[in-house]
Amino acid sequence: MFTQLKSKGIATFLILISLSCGQQGKEVSDQVIHEAKQSVFSVEGIACGKSSIGTGVLIDEGVLTNAHIIAGSEKLELIDSDGNRNETYPIMIDFKTDLALLNNPELPQLPLEISEPQENQMVSVLLWGQRTVKDIPVKLSRLVNIVIPDIYGEGKHTRSGMELSIEVEPGDSGGPIIDAKGQVIGLIFSRSTKQDETSYGISSSEFIKVTQNYDSSAVSSGNCRD
Repeated sequence: MFTQLKSKGIATFLILISLSCGQQGKEVSDQVIHEAKQSVFSVEGIACGKSSIGTGVLIDEGVLTNAHIIAGSEKLELIDSDGNRNETYPIMIDFKTDLALLNNPELPQLPLEISEPQENQMVSVLLWGQRTVKDIPVKLSRLVNIVIPDIYGEGKHTRSGMELSIEVEPGDSGGPIIDAKGQVIGLIFSRSTKQDETSYGISSSEFIKVTQNYDSSAVSSGNCRD
């Protein structure tokens, strides 16, 4: 099935291949959501004279976000819900899967653990907005393999992902999708331009693209996007 997506103002075509069903999980409790929110940040940068904003989540290796948020950035900051700002920089980036790992500038917050998604489980999507972290409870509609160009619109690359029945806005990209244990099972990266209240996440199985073979040295954030 072909579905058209828009990612940060650029429409791209992708192919979704449904995977097998899993078991429905229990809802994410308010306590788990409250604790997980402490590890979610606004990611703000300047790229080619334009501001860019998204969401990021602290994991053991650093702050995980989308590559398209930081592409071409000359300066990056992490802002927590208390308004504290910390400068950061990319230490690993993968333009094909739209993932980036940012340096952890000795943040006091606790990192979240990673887990695998299951189709039909109840999850909560944590998104940065209006100087606070909002949460959206939703059932994970289905697991999919996504065939999509890289963040610059080039080539065709397959990434493991998920479909969720929610509407996301600019700045929501990079928001973690957490399960009932508060573990990160995916990362929001785009919304559908053809189906209302339909958005897509990158599966945690893809995180290895940026959480392995990295060090604390800064890497290039790539070119700015048109």
